[in-house]
Amino acid sequence: MWMMKIAVCDDDMRFAAELEEMVRREAADAGISVETEAYSDSDTLVADIEKSYRYDLIFLDIEMERVNGINAARQIRRIDRAALLIYVSGYEQYLKELFEVEPFRFLSKPVDVIKFRKYFRDACARIGNTEAYYHFSFNKEIRKVAVRDIVYFESRNRVVHIFMADGSEERFYGRLNAVEKELSEGCQEFLRIHQSFLVNYGYIEKMNFSLVTVLFGNGNRIDLKISEDREKEVRSRLCKMAGGKAVDG
Repeated sequence: MWMMKIAVCDDDMRFAAELEEMVRREAADAGISVETEAYSDSDTLVADIEKSYRYDLIFLDIEMERVNGINAARQIRRIDRAALLIYVSGYEQYLKELFEVEPFRFLSKPVDVIKFRKYFRDACARIGNTEAYYHFSFNKEIRKVAVRDIVYFESRNRVVHIFMADGSEERFYGRLNAVEKELSEGCQEFLRIHQSFLVNYGYIEKMNFSLVTVLFGNGNRIDLKISEDREKEVRSRLCKMAGGKAVDG
């Protein structure tokens, strides 16, 4: 099941805890699985995001004693442009500044429960309808690529390379096992054919006993080796994915 990740940032920890509890109750009522984290200052939130933490939705107080929420939002947007931001507090005087950091909604304190419910469900609908992306971090920058456009992942010397349908390439430091586990819950089928290769089934053109041929969107093809210890499992999974048809090349 897809897990929605939500952060609440407010220097009033009592209010942050109450808002976090509202999130959990509303998520439970809506049948949405969530993982929440409360922050008492935006410095820690930004630091976590710089470490590749990713949140789908962030409730951010504008008026905090240590760091202005607008400045925090600018830093978050520099790293992650995909997260939805709901700003909390008396926001009218900040409208002009908020425009540049792409607000999704605003909530005034004390929080109106009906408005909160509507805005939370609006956010869930927006996130749920967004095309699936694979998120990764490279050079302290969070990046994303559309999952449907990934042809295959290749692991080389602790660097994972992402080969895209248009022929472009991305890379990040990581392990292919972690990538495989993360993608296993998605709607796009990926096949581990080798310790070094994780392939998008949608781009497989043909296979034989030892090779899989993938076809890129630009018409180019490449053969990827199937490791001997995975041949039987790969053939079985490919057969199931193809609806029981033979997949011999």
